[in-house]
Amino acid sequence: MWLPQVPSLRRRFLGFAIITLGTVGSLVALQLSGADGPGPWMLGLFAALLLAVIHVPESGVVREVPLNCRWAFCVAIALLTLYAATYPWHQLTFWHHAEDGTLEMRAANDRWIMLFGLVGMAMVYILCILKRHPPSTYTHDAKWCMFAFLLATIFYQCFGAGSGYHSSGIGAAFLALSVSLHGIALGWVMILFQARMRFFSFTSVSQLWIFIMCGAFISSPLLDATSVWSRSFGLVAFLIARFVFLGIWMTYSVIACRAICQGLHALSVESRRVHGAPQRQALWAAEVLRTELFLGAILFITTFISWFTINCIRFVELRYPDEYQRDATSLWTFASFLRCFDCLVNTVDLALFSGILWQGSPPEEELDGCSTSHEGMASMLDFLDASDRAHYTAKVQELARRGVHLSALMNFWEELLDGHLMPSFDPCRSQTNDVVRQAIIPSSRVGDRGRALAELWEERPVLPQNMVTHHWSNSFAHLLGAILADALKMPSYAEIAEELCTPAGVASLSTKLQEANQLGATYWVCAVSVNQHASICGGYGPEPPEGTLRWVEWDAKRHDSVSSQRFELCNCQEPKRLSHCDAACELNKFDDMICFLSHAVSDFGHLIVVDQHFDVLYRAWCVAEIVEGNALHVPAKIKVFSQNAVDCNYDRLSLLDVRQCSASSQDDKDFILRKIGDIEAFNLKLQQLVFSSEGLFSDWIDGKERSRLVGRIWRRSTCRTFSDLEDSSSSSTDTSRS
Repeated sequence: MWLPQVPSLRRRFLGFAIITLGTVGSLVALQLSGADGPGPWMLGLFAALLLAVIHVPESGVVREVPLNCRWAFCVAIALLTLYAATYPWHQLTFWHHAEDGTLEMRAANDRWIMLFGLVGMAMVYILCILKRHPPSTYTHDAKWCMFAFLLATIFYQCFGAGSGYHSSGIGAAFLALSVSLHGIALGWVMILFQARMRFFSFTSVSQLWIFIMCGAFISSPLLDATSVWSRSFGLVAFLIARFVFLGIWMTYSVIACRAICQGLHALSVESRRVHGAPQRQALWAAEVLRTELFLGAILFITTFISWFTINCIRFVELRYPDEYQRDATSLWTFASFLRCFDCLVNTVDLALFSGILWQGSPPEEELDGCSTSHEGMASMLDFLDASDRAHYTAKVQELARRGVHLSALMNFWEELLDGHLMPSFDPCRSQTNDVVRQAIIPSSRVGDRGRALAELWEERPVLPQNMVTHHWSNSFAHLLGAILADALKMPSYAEIAEELCTPAGVASLSTKLQEANQLGATYWVCAVSVNQHASICGGYGPEPPEGTLRWVEWDAKRHDSVSSQRFELCNCQEPKRLSHCDAACELNKFDDMICFLSHAVSDFGHLIVVDQHFDVLYRAWCVAEIVEGNALHVPAKIKVFSQNAVDCNYDRLSLLDVRQCSASSQDDKDFILRKIGDIEAFNLKLQQLVFSSEGLFSDWIDGKERSRLVGRIWRRSTCRTFSDLEDSSSSSTDTSRS
């Protein structure tokens, strides 16, 4: 804590050396100066610093301690606490300056105060030790801090006992040890609180100020000891040190509470602006902040008032000894109560803040009535004549059997990296649309006709384990990266997409897939599973009016995103099936195909590949697939590029509306909207899928992680612009759904 820039082992070695030398020096000073000198105070001070060297906040995640060891430790703590609280000490006493300037002892009626304080702190601490939770650095630090408060109170009791035995030197050492431990613990409290506030756009206070605050607090016993020699000097030095501590403590308190209040206001506004899952998350975050503001305010105010009052009592004792004589016993008892009460409040607050005794109920993921108000989209069969239904059903089953193995996708990627299959291919920039036009369509042509590339890759029909929903303007590396992330059970695909860009990375990923036995996993990907020669290979769809945004998007899909060259159209003789009323069309059966696969494959899942800008959620056909899969209770797995991408696009996601989605033509959009029964229920279900699949909440999170989640909701709710969406062409249409 007090040597922050030195590596851990060197820091602790140096700390032990300094403390050893300091202790030896203190013992020498103790012999030279006698019991009333600074020796006992220095001895207690260096003994307290030993705890700061043994444990350094945020020094790493600890292993879980076996239950029997924790029980043994708790029993030891309970016995020590009971002994300290109930031992029939001599009448607890305190030092008092007599009229002639000498020190005399006075009785203090604080025995019951110490009893209840020690027992209360010990009970909270033991409860935190015994309550099971995953290993957490933050809770480990909080437990050390609670332990320091407990020890500070026990040593304060020992100070009274030492005084009762008329051993002023021992009493002084224990008092210095108690005050120093208290100061170190308060420094740890500020470090723990600051670790949480980093997630709330809070201007971080330099740790130098924390060290100054702790130094001012723990040096006060030594400065107080000098008042025996020079009362005026000791009084001034003591008050300066203590009020430096109080000034830094209160300044930090005001800044932190103000930041939380600003966050509460932003979340309150956000909860009124949005609805559905985003609204529930904003309300949850506001509830957590209100609770933390209340707990933090109690902690800050209690500590400030306690030590401000103790300082005033000490000031009166040193500056106006005659007036102090009349109520010395009551004032000393009151000061003992404040010390004990401050330690108890800090202990309880740490137990709640750390997440051990208080979690905060996460927002419910299910929407009331949503599952019954939306049953899924109407089947295309409802729009066909009876004579076409058999042909339609046969085509659905044919499409559903065009799954591909992950090994085939990896081989195809390696061919793309070689450069022979697609000379303009750039693994970091080429979009799925580029690969379809320049690699998939040429590779799947057979004579004058064409087939789905999946049929050429696989020797026999394959029922896929997963169907992939994606957007063609997304990078092809990102599409494959998301599929690999799903196979390797990773939440995002940014790192995998980066590895795919180099041969060494591809080899490493292939090894990981082989070790995980995932090369045989099967996926249905429209780019290779749909026969592109029966739909888009010979054109780009009707040309919109030139000069409009739709024309810009239409023109973008005619050119390579890397070389900007126009694609060469395929001149095969395969009949084109583009009408949604055509039972043989392969572009209008995705919802019915999901329904078929969900019944035909026992472990069938739905993989949703979300691009960096979340355009996939604004493509009407993609949205239809997502909600249809959920209505059929198909397990949905959403893979995002990174968690930061979710935050940057939060505002778009919180206001999702299928009526704002785009399609290659207005007819496509109208057709999809006709298939949706209840638009509002559809929108709520879509929001639920997006936000409940973030993986924000788990069974247990520590206080720091809880603050990180609240901070994320806070920050993204205040983000109204999308500066990273610089290229409007990134919203180009998904030609596979045209």
